[in-house]
Amino acid sequence: MANAEATLARDASEPSLFSEGQLQWLYKARAFADSIPLADVIRADSDNTFRRDLFEAACQQGFGGLPFPRDYGGTGGDYVSFCLVNEEFGRRCVPIMSSLGVHILCQEPVYRFGTDEQKKKYLEPSSSGKYLAAFALTEPGAGSDTAALKTTARLVGDQYILNGTKTFITSGGAADYYIVMAKLVPPLAAPDADPAGGKSITAFIVERGFPGFQVGQKFDMLGMRGYATSEIVFNDCRVPVANILAQPGAGRKVALSSLAKGRVTIAAQATGWAQGALDGIVRHLSAARASGETDEGLDGLAYLVGDLAVMVESARALTYEAARKIDQGDPDVKIASMAKVQATDAAMRAATEAISVVGWAGTNPDLLLERIFRDAKAGPIYEGTNQVQRLLIARHLLK
Repeated sequence: MANAEATLARDASEPSLFSEGQLQWLYKARAFADSIPLADVIRADSDNTFRRDLFEAACQQGFGGLPFPRDYGGTGGDYVSFCLVNEEFGRRCVPIMSSLGVHILCQEPVYRFGTDEQKKKYLEPSSSGKYLAAFALTEPGAGSDTAALKTTARLVGDQYILNGTKTFITSGGAADYYIVMAKLVPPLAAPDADPAGGKSITAFIVERGFPGFQVGQKFDMLGMRGYATSEIVFNDCRVPVANILAQPGAGRKVALSSLAKGRVTIAAQATGWAQGALDGIVRHLSAARASGETDEGLDGLAYLVGDLAVMVESARALTYEAARKIDQGDPDVKIASMAKVQATDAAMRAATEAISVVGWAGTNPDLLLERIFRDAKAGPIYEGTNQVQRLLIARHLLK
């Protein structure tokens, strides 16, 4: 069975598609996932508890700073390798998968826009697992639309005073620092010069211990559990001027550059979910055939397996094309959006069909199918809804 599972999951790992170095990261991720007892995977989900110990162990394996240079504590890998890790973690429902993805997402703007002092202070401890990072953009009335943000930042002396609430923040209840988007008041430009308010959005590095910072409500969600997803609240939170990322008013650029890569990470995770669900269907049907069920009774489902396999492979192709574009220094927003849409839709379809095909047994937590089903539901929603992604794709084609 182990060899069969490896064959099912490793269509993505043919040497013709990936370099030896990239495959080494995949094998390392598989070994790490295999080392986690299934009971621990299930417990983190059922108890909705974040496994900081697993996060730190993953960072010690080099996953915590994989796409960043060794000069800043990274491991000098590429984004394709990081996507391979995320696909493998998604397939096996590794409890820290989403937190690790967001952790890398947060290091990206520090690496790209941070000062030397900020890079030294935050990147190396992040790579080693000493620090856990969270990305604070979403608000009760604003998702990925930076122009709709209500959190404010007012300059007083050598500090900014932040007020507002962020919601559904992955790792929000456990992080050591946060990349926070807020609107400067008064804005940098007159309203008629900047009706969307974009020029007032500024990115800050906010540490958990800053005065006026607090963790709010912890969310007990349908899926994506065990990631300390919480509100974070700023009540006259004092942030040093030195903790601005880039420059005042550049927050929209910081956010969008990070989210574009984050969508590729989500696509890799969702490809893993889809593969895991497809693996479950194949195992179930193979066992049914071995137990003597007639081929006639299984032929109709064989068409479904073929259809799902096409969806998973097309999601994988788009995901790694988007990742390669990032590694080439030419990220493609259209391809990233396509990958996110295709992979998350494939995950939701494969997970739904898996529960239908396997039947009541599919609700057994040991099979991970119901976990994938619940997690996959979030895929088309977060990091920019799939409806928004389709609009972005259309705009690129029609402009």
